[in-house]
Amino acid sequence: MRGIRCFIAVALTMGIALVQTGCWDRVEIEKHAFILGIGLDIPEKADQKDDLVMVTYQIALPADMVGQAGQGNGGGGGGSSSTLNISIEAKNLAVAEQTLMATLNQIPNYTHNQLVVFGEELARKGIGDYIDFFFRDPRVRQRTKVVVCQGKAGDVFKTQPRTVQSTSQYISDLLDENEKNSLMILMPLDFGLMQRHFIRKLDVCLPRVTVKKDTLTLEGAGVFSGDRLVDWFTGSEVMSLKWLHGEPAKGTVDITNEKSGAGNIAFKIINNNISIEPVKKNNSFSLKAKIDVEGDISEIQNVVFDTYDTKFIHEVEKLTKQRIIQSCSDVFNKLVDEYKTDCIEFGRRVQNYYPDFWEKNKDKWKEYFVNTTLELEVDVKVRRLGVIK
Repeated sequence: MRGIRCFIAVALTMGIALVQTGCWDRVEIEKHAFILGIGLDIPEKADQKDDLVMVTYQIALPADMVGQAGQGNGGGGGGSSSTLNISIEAKNLAVAEQTLMATLNQIPNYTHNQLVVFGEELARKGIGDYIDFFFRDPRVRQRTKVVVCQGKAGDVFKTQPRTVQSTSQYISDLLDENEKNSLMILMPLDFGLMQRHFIRKLDVCLPRVTVKKDTLTLEGAGVFSGDRLVDWFTGSEVMSLKWLHGEPAKGTVDITNEKSGAGNIAFKIINNNISIEPVKKNNSFSLKAKIDVEGDISEIQNVVFDTYDTKFIHEVEKLTKQRIIQSCSDVFNKLVDEYKTDCIEFGRRVQNYYPDFWEKNKDKWKEYFVNTTLELEVDVKVRRLGVIK
């Protein structure tokens, strides 16, 4: 009996302790400032000696988001009141966060952060001094996407798309969905991948976002050498950048066939496979690539033209092949001769194929990359012509 009484006493004591135990550090959800996006710029009036950064936070207003979603406006209904933008000038992001907490009656929360935008001026100066915060802080999602803006990053968040409730979500959706079917949008890069690139001292290319009046355009890419932006690739050059990187590229290629009388032709790529292999020749390398492309003739300028002519089909295949070879060669030559930047991760492939060489020469890889040549083989097939005959 005595043992039973002791057991009951211990059980009661533990039960009372569990009931009275609370989350002492709990913060109510309405006290969180859910950060959806962050923009980094050089302050307009900053002295070069100041070395300051302008941090723009896009913060969700949950109550307004719920209200607008219930109105059936297809999302944000313009988004003008569903987010709050706050810009803070500080020495670094840690200090900016402290100032944010002194400005806003909420605790910064990064669990819903979709996007970080680097402004052009800051990117040309170098993003290395401002990226450590995102790598080091455990609250920052490694899946947060990174883009570079042609202009001011803060201006990106001033534009409110009508289809979603925040600019950050809008750009994130473009990268996730439209990139798969557009030749102009570069594949997304997140902080997890960027950290591995920086550790390996590899260059990167980031998707480019441009503000045009009240519209955001996500096409083209920013080319980085180390942590500095050196130039831009256009939307049409992104197709080749993807292929040289070993990524599939779907979308529409415009070609012209003046001899046949068909006029401008739109060739829609529906499937493509690419294989890339580094080939070591003596003390230099060659990027050996093979691209197989299948597609449809989705549009021609002359609607009465007979697209079922076999000669015409072969001509389209030939012209598309020439366009791809020329574009890939131009982009590759820019990377090797003009920019001297390996943002296509060719060095990573060399590391995989020739690990011993890489260990001995990885610190001077740029010297080898600028002497790399391109061996390109392209095969194009027209699969469908449409229903007009």
